[in-house]
Amino acid sequence: MQRSLVLCGSLIGIAIAALALGTQADAGTRRPPVVRPPLSATDSQEIALGAALAKQFDSTRGIQPTPESDRIQAYLQGIADSLGRYTKRKLPWTIHFDPHPGIKSGFALPGGHIVIWGGILSYMGTEDQAAAVIAHEIEHIDNGQVSRRIDSLVTNEHRDVTNASQWRWGEFGASYGPVLEYRCDSLGAEIAVKAGYSPYAYKTMMEAFIALGKVYAPNAPPAKELTDRIDQIQREIAEEHWDSRIKTRRLRLPGSGG
Repeated sequence: MQRSLVLCGSLIGIAIAALALGTQADAGTRRPPVVRPPLSATDSQEIALGAALAKQFDSTRGIQPTPESDRIQAYLQGIADSLGRYTKRKLPWTIHFDPHPGIKSGFALPGGHIVIWGGILSYMGTEDQAAAVIAHEIEHIDNGQVSRRIDSLVTNEHRDVTNASQWRWGEFGASYGPVLEYRCDSLGAEIAVKAGYSPYAYKTMMEAFIALGKVYAPNAPPAKELTDRIDQIQREIAEEHWDSRIKTRRLRLPGSGG
């Protein structure tokens, strides 16, 4: 999800974004209905469209890779590779890193392409938290939500999935709504645990946003979106008997001395 500063696209920027939350009681349901297969694009078409939109993203944002940003992207790619072993769709999960420090989120493009902005990394203290953000964005794709957005644009605006010039990367940055954002937290936690990461990383990311909010508005209550997400992951941890999965990995961002 795009600019709202929340944990994933896409993670809350202190309120909502890539992992934008919802407030409905049933949104925390962990087991979603079966998602129908995509209607408009084959996997190969979706992968090609996502690659073209990633190039468009780099061009319009004026991103110029540096040796350091390339090393950070490679580190995040390694995390995505470990998560990708447990997805339903076998796509070439690909990280695109934009080092902009002011945008604290990420979002998912078609075909397994995931954008992570530099600002969200400043909230992280563990590799598990990076995995939580990436897993959330992976689930927007693996759960069929990005494919459904493609279908909607094909149906309503008569788009051609083979003509990338008809598409804009920003069309995939908007929130998918409370229920689906909750779903990506829940399903993302499942693949993160399978990859050996702690599910508590979702909780500590939300707590980091709450703590920062207190710096700027010490008397304001924490956003309900954040506390709801904390409640959801705590329920999932209890239901799945993940209570003992507290061990985390050190965040080893290249150039940070980690």
